[in-house]
Amino acid sequence: MKMVKNFILVVPAAMTLAACNGWDKSPSSDLETLRAQAKVVTQMGPDKPREIIKTVVTTKTDTKTVEEKTVDASFLNIVNEPVMAFSEGKAATYKFRAFTTIPGAVVKLTAKGATEQLPEGLSIQLSKTEKDVYVVSWTPALYTVKAESRLIKVNLVLSVVNPGQAPNPEAVKGLTAESSIVLLVTKTQQAPSNVKVEGLKSEINEGTLTPFTVTVTVPGIDGKAVQKPVINASFDGVSVTAGNSFQELDGSRHIIADLNKKDPEYLGDSKWKYSLIFDTKNISVQPQLAKDGSIMKSADGTRVRFVVKVNNNGLEASSLVQTKIRYNKSIAAPRFDLSGIAKQALEISAGESVSLKFFALSADKNAVVKVETKNSALAGNPQVTCADSATGSSKQDCTLTWTAPCDATAEQLTGAVEMTATSTVDGRISEVTSYSLKTVKAAADKGLCQEAAKTEAK
Repeated sequence: MKMVKNFILVVPAAMTLAACNGWDKSPSSDLETLRAQAKVVTQMGPDKPREIIKTVVTTKTDTKTVEEKTVDASFLNIVNEPVMAFSEGKAATYKFRAFTTIPGAVVKLTAKGATEQLPEGLSIQLSKTEKDVYVVSWTPALYTVKAESRLIKVNLVLSVVNPGQAPNPEAVKGLTAESSIVLLVTKTQQAPSNVKVEGLKSEINEGTLTPFTVTVTVPGIDGKAVQKPVINASFDGVSVTAGNSFQELDGSRHIIADLNKKDPEYLGDSKWKYSLIFDTKNISVQPQLAKDGSIMKSADGTRVRFVVKVNNNGLEASSLVQTKIRYNKSIAAPRFDLSGIAKQALEISAGESVSLKFFALSADKNAVVKVETKNSALAGNPQVTCADSATGSSKQDCTLTWTAPCDATAEQLTGAVEMTATSTVDGRISEVTSYSLKTVKAAADKGLCQEAAKTEAK
């Protein structure tokens, strides 16, 4: 508050009065009085002006200095999901935000692996439609995961490349903020699918070898896989279906591997193909059974069914196959059944002893079946012996025994065991059923002769 002083001069009252009033007394007496008064005035000196003080209040606005808050990394923000889940071979995308609250500032996001390079194919791009949004896109390659799952840490760095309108641009430029995301990669847990069986028609003639294929989609593995998907065929146990007066029998007994194409073929795009053979030539066809289990003597073929299953790491897909095997032979003719071997040829190593059980039977329970073998040139001279089964002479239980000598060559073990069978009913002999069991030397030597030599040496 400022004090302003105003000064006002006051003239002495005696002087004012002398100038304004007349005299009533004697001049001489008055003169003396005036002189005395003048002397007093002269001795007093000039009269000091009186000081009149007036206080005037004025207002002053105080100026306060507001300090700017220090600009630091807290003005940079990365908002993301801590874990992003992916599966091998499957595309997936995630989003997160990265932005700054510094007016006009321009930021840049970079990503790098925490302990290794970023995974191949991983993309982190700024969205073209959403502000400050980044899109993570990745299709993990097969075999990215060695076990069940894998964690990959990615570090995100947001840095200021242009300070914009920041009050202290030099301090702002180069500011960074860091965050991280974790990529959780798992093996594909998708089951095989699209199992297709091609090459088996609705009817197959008896006495033939019918090649067929099975194709299937198996996600998560390709031709580089060490462990291939496993295929098998089996009877589903459903022999009688609604509306039918007959049984569908086990058709899987006729399926053998194609020795020319043992391994499955990878077709690309997670698809696999298997080559198999439906054998009604070497594996006997069972008689058609009625719903009650009796033989249907008037049947012209046997209806069979089986299920093809493809398994990969416990995940499975299947397809049902139904067909009819049309008879080409006399119903009384015997049939050989060597389904136990499940191969086109019997493999044997030098020094190995083989005992293979099989049987020959007739659909006519009144028939007497007889099995004969031809002399063989195979080393070790394999032998076949047969006897009536517990159900009667219409079925012969047979055993092939063979011990391959240690000095046998591949040529001496490669050939065939030739067999024939006939059935007799009421003195009439059926047509001859021939069977040739091919033999080959096993590709891998089991070392049986070396073990025997070591034992004898001791």
